[in-house]
Amino acid sequence: MHPAPSIILFTVLSGFGFGLISIVGLLQFLNQINEFDIIIFSGMGLFFSIIGLISSFFHLANKKNAIKSMSQWQTSWLSREAISSVLCLSIVVGNIGWVIVQNRYINDVGIMLFLLSLFTVFTTSMIYAQLKTVPSWNNMLTPAIFIFAALAGGSILLMDYASLVLLLIFGVLQVLFWYTADQSFIYKETSVGTALGFSKNEDIRSFDLAHTSRNYLLNEMVYKVARKHGVKMRYISFFSAFVLPMLLVLMFPGNFSVSVLVIASHLIGIYFSRWLFFAEAKHSVGFYYN
Repeated sequence: MHPAPSIILFTVLSGFGFGLISIVGLLQFLNQINEFDIIIFSGMGLFFSIIGLISSFFHLANKKNAIKSMSQWQTSWLSREAISSVLCLSIVVGNIGWVIVQNRYINDVGIMLFLLSLFTVFTTSMIYAQLKTVPSWNNMLTPAIFIFAALAGGSILLMDYASLVLLLIFGVLQVLFWYTADQSFIYKETSVGTALGFSKNEDIRSFDLAHTSRNYLLNEMVYKVARKHGVKMRYISFFSAFVLPMLLVLMFPGNFSVSVLVIASHLIGIYFSRWLFFAEAKHSVGFYYN
């Protein structure tokens, strides 16, 4: 699949933003955070979430139809994502306002924000996980890596050692996802033969290319990345997103300035892994262009 920068930035930045909101909400529910930190970190989560959502706007072919995306909630995960995003961010703004005016917070609002922000991340992941035509996405590891990426990123600034556990879980899930993605078409019953109506056991190949020039399908759904480059980017992603952050958290626990560096390294690693998430995904329509 074509790794559009706007969608990569959307999933990375909004995921981090909603992850930070979820952690703040959890600490608020457990009464483990003060009013000042709620205002600062909720505002930070709000900022990253909005920037991410704005970046997704640039991927729309017809931007005038953006508002219509909220009307198809019964069948569309994109619509559910839009609605839950607006609802979650509205509650965040209300929560910040309440804390500023009353100088206290309501614990139960925290658990609401925790669940709603994670549900928003889940809806984003299901836009991709529902696609049976992309076998590497069509499994529960897709929502798992989206949710734990959000939780791990959001926990770095606020939870120190607990973030190590979330980073470790996320790292394991990411490696499992890469392994599953590599195996996805090996055990898939779809092939050129089945795409043309023949048995999966028949050795069928195209006599000529499906198209003689570039088209929408080739631009959006058939993207090839060299295996050696893919492996190299996986190493870079794993080191930046997991290894370096965990080492820095262990060496400098509770150091906010170091935590900012950890966040920067983590987001760079997530950007590379998200780029691979799209670039290495093989859509079934690619059979027509082999």
